Amino acid sequence: MKARNNTHTNRILSLACAVVMLCTSMLQILAGAVPVHAAGTGGIKGNHLPAGYVTEEQMKLANPWTEINEGPLYNVMRKAQSGQRVNIAFIGGSITKGTMSTGTRDAGMSKKLPYVEYVIDWWYKKFPKADLYFVNAGISATDSYLGVHRVQKDVLDKKPDLVFVEFAVNDKKTAHHKQSYENLIRKILAADSKPAVMLLFMAKLNGWSCEVQQAQIGQHYKLPMLSYGSVMKDMINNGIYTMEELSGDAIHPSAVGSAIAGEIIVRYLDKLEAKSMGEVSYKKTPSQYITSKKYDGAKVLSCKNISIQRMGTFEATSKSRTFQNNLTSSSGNGDLTFQVTAKSIGILFAQQINGRGGQFDVYVDGKKTAQIDADNTGGRHTKPGAVPCYSSKTKKTHTVRIVRSGRSSGQALTIYAVLVS
Repeated sequence: MKARNNTHTNRILSLACAVVMLCTSMLQILAGAVPVHAAGTGGIKGNHLPAGYVTEEQMKLANPWTEINEGPLYNVMRKAQSGQRVNIAFIGGSITKGTMSTGTRDAGMSKKLPYVEYVIDWWYKKFPKADLYFVNAGISATDSYLGVHRVQKDVLDKKPDLVFVEFAVNDKKTAHHKQSYENLIRKILAADSKPAVMLLFMAKLNGWSCEVQQAQIGQHYKLPMLSYGSVMKDMINNGIYTMEELSGDAIHPSAVGSAIAGEIIVRYLDKLEAKSMGEVSYKKTPSQYITSKKYDGAKVLSCKNISIQRMGTFEATSKSRTFQNNLTSSSGNGDLTFQVTAKSIGILFAQQINGRGGQFDVYVDGKKTAQIDADNTGGRHTKPGAVPCYSSKTKKTHTVRIVRSGRSSGQALTIYAVLVS
């Protein structure tokens, strides 16, 4: 008798659950927000794609380059179409990480998403059967010099099929950054997973960016490239949008600016997707460099993995959640000495906004080679800074000493890591 009652109770509970699930689904349909999950990953599939911001003529401004090899991107799309696992990564600065400013037209937008989210939504919409996996390796206020050292751990170890690269705002127009950017691109292209690479050139509100020198590298390797800066300039010059509508801080795009960047990318991907079912052959990376081979084997070396000879006034700390195991000198002369084996050496440190950051001299094998400026007074937040300190063609063990400059007013320095190759 008890068993019969239990069976009847279970049927009632099952029916009730089914009714609740049906009602919930109907409410979601009426609300227009049904979450559809892509195989293996989950997430809303293509419900928020930007449209209507960019004209066909502006798309030509965004993509003026010729003789580009789109084959690797076709291969990624064909892999996704067949329902396989596809890994897509983004590496860049704060814009890639998702930082947006507030523009004067943002209030009228129902969705305020960074460009990365629009790109992710496009892949969900176009390839619902694919097992999609995304990696956002954007870190605020970082450049391609740090990027080439951290790309292995943050991106390439995830075996990406496609990598988006965005450093046009954070790099500088110097031979140093041109070299680090090229070495970053070559390192990605040479990864075991043989990923496709796509370059994005964002720009500050005044039009400043490193697009010209980065596009020169992109053309050399025949990589797909897109220029947000060219479209933004055209929109402002023709009175389509004001500066205040496209950015609230002159650096980061507003929600409207982010939608424009997102539309540029997804419309370009749309055109490629229409061609992607054709036969595609793999083309080898050019053997010649534009700059030179310098950062092969580049990596971020934690402070706990360097051979410390003298701590001085430094002590072990945990100031950064992104870069673990730091060394901090809050007062005194610092006077840290350590040994490291490498061809090239750089220091990754904190640029502080509290007015306590100091200037510290770097000596390699007894010779002053660089200065660290840890003062970012007046900045919006403490951010990572990276300075190259030594470079040679031969890998050997070097002694590095870091001591506060005699003219430094600030006394504090936090070292996040050592950059070696």
